[in-house]
Amino acid sequence: MTNPPPLCALLACSLLIASCKPPQDVEAISESREISSHAPQPHADIASATRFFDDGKDEEPARRPSFRELLTWTIPAGWSEAATPDNMGMRLLDLRFGPNQEGECYISLMPGPAGGLEANVNRWRTQMGQTPYTAEEIEKLPKKPFFNRDASFVAFDGDFKGFGATEAKTGYRLLGLIHSADQATIFVKLTGPKALVEQNAAAFDAFCQSIKPNLPKQE
Repeated sequence: MTNPPPLCALLACSLLIASCKPPQDVEAISESREISSHAPQPHADIASATRFFDDGKDEEPARRPSFRELLTWTIPAGWSEAATPDNMGMRLLDLRFGPNQEGECYISLMPGPAGGLEANVNRWRTQMGQTPYTAEEIEKLPKKPFFNRDASFVAFDGDFKGFGATEAKTGYRLLGLIHSADQATIFVKLTGPKALVEQNAAAFDAFCQSIKPNLPKQE
């Protein structure tokens, strides 16, 4: 059985997806220069007409790769996608569950290490009103299989105050899975009232295990 390609490979492939028309005139470029580490990063998905300040040129914009298209998943029974997109636009998939839809679970994917495992775990701990873990405690986090690899699993109780919230929600529980690599980091995060989260803990595990690379179909 062939293992699925690593997440980094999928991400790299997505960044290489671009459509270009063949140039009409070709001119060889012989000069080269060093790019400053402080220079703005190039945008690979904009049309060359815009890139070279020629907006009068009739050219279709390149297609922006969608991280959502890189993955497949199975939504647990009783869960559903949020009716409105998140304000930050960071959630690749945004789910709700519970009698009042107070439970949230989402996937987010970021290129690179995204600040690293310790920073991200402690960001979640802070959202729950908990003190940051030490590096030694981070090292001892339990692992769960994910994407044919191990991912770090966290579970915290506390008062949840998400980004932009003015008041914390008391009596909450957070479950999270983080797979971090140099090329990309994927997060699966669930929050909700503690009793509701405990009722859905098995569904969270099943959902995480259902997340797979969206491989091209074999013909």
